[in-house]
This record gives sequence, structure tokens and C-alpha cells, in this order.
Amino acid sequence: MKNHFKTYNMKNTIALLFLSLVIACNESPKKEGVSKTDTVQQVSLEKEENNAMTSGDYSSLLTDYKCDMRISEVAEVLKVPESNLSQTDNSSENKCSFELIGFGKNTLGGDSHISWSSAPSSKKQNKKEIASYLERKEDGIKIMGMDIELAETGDCYIAQQPAHGRIIIYNENYDHAFLIHYGIKSANNNRTKEQHEELRLKMTDLANYLLQKHRK
Repeated sequence: MKNHFKTYNMKNTIALLFLSLVIACNESPKKEGVSKTDTVQQVSLEKEENNAMTSGDYSSLLTDYKCDMRISEVAEVLKVPESNLSQTDNSSENKCSFELIGFGKNTLGGDSHISWSSAPSSKKQNKKEIASYLERKEDGIKIMGMDIELAETGDCYIAQQPAHGRIIIYNENYDHAFLIHYGIKSANNNRTKEQHEELRLKMTDLANYLLQKHRK
């Protein structure tokens, strides 16, 4: 009777062990599958985050810009006499607008018009624009003089559009860009090629100055 009981217990034990193994085998792939999916998703998120350039806080420039620059400050940045600058009626709380002597006359008979302000865009669009500019730069292609350079802060890009008399600051972490206008050459009578290039360089200095001033 005892032998029969031992045999019965042993059979039950073997059966339970076998059942546990079957359950473990059935569950193991499911757990492994979930783990792999989670890992892939995590890696994808990390790659996406790593692809975004680390940036300072430019909210006061790219999102909520308020024109707080006076003639004395602009003159110092552009390295021109204060007497060569005058604020225009187009200036507003969110947009700086000045006339600058020495770089031709505009079509209305006034001096060269320069202005800057934030402009709506998107993170996706900014990233796309930066990539396009960098690709053309790498290939040595300059369409109408268009070019791009890394800002002095190291976390934004300054795009050049000399044919349109425009400079654009891009940061792929913001849903805005920043536009600086200095006027197309043909719309400014008597502006020479040399003056147009000099003005482009001065506006680039302004872009770098604004980035350094507003970076937090």
C-alpha cells in the first residue's frame, strides 16, 4: 500500500513538473516579445531625442520677441554712427525697424530699411530647412548665394539669403524662426555689390548678437 502511495505521489509530482514546464514554455515567448517591442520603442525614442540639437532657452527671441533695442545698441552692434540710424514708423512691440544711411536709398526715397522679428514655423520645418541647407553646403551648391553657418552659440543655425536681402535664424527645438531683413539690392538705388555684402555681414553680426543676448 505504501509503495502504491509513493508511486502515486511520484506520478503526480512528475505530472506537475511537466505541466509547469509547458506553461513556462508557452509564456516565455510572449514575455520575450513584449520585452523586444519595449526595447525597440525605447531605442527609437532615444534616437529621436539624440537627433535633436541640445539648445539653450531662446523663448524671449524665437517665441515671445519684444523689440527692446534702441539706436545706441543697434549702432554698436552694426559698428555705424548713431546718426546713421533712425527708427521707423513700422517698429512695433514685436518688430524692430530702422532706416540705415550709407547703403543706398529705398524705392520710396528713404534710406535702407532693416528690420527683424520672430516668425511662425515648426520644429519639423526648421529641421527640414537646416538639413536642406547643410546638404547643399556639403555638395558645394549655392543657389542665388544661399548658405548656412552654425551660430556662435553653437546651438542654432544662421541661414543666408542675400538675393532676398534676408537672414533667418533656425532652431529645431522651436516652432518659430527669426527673420532679419536688409532689403534686396535692386530695391535699394545706388547700393553697390560691396555694400550689399557688407550689410549681409553686419546682419550676421546682429543675428549672433541677438542669440547671445537672449540665450538662457
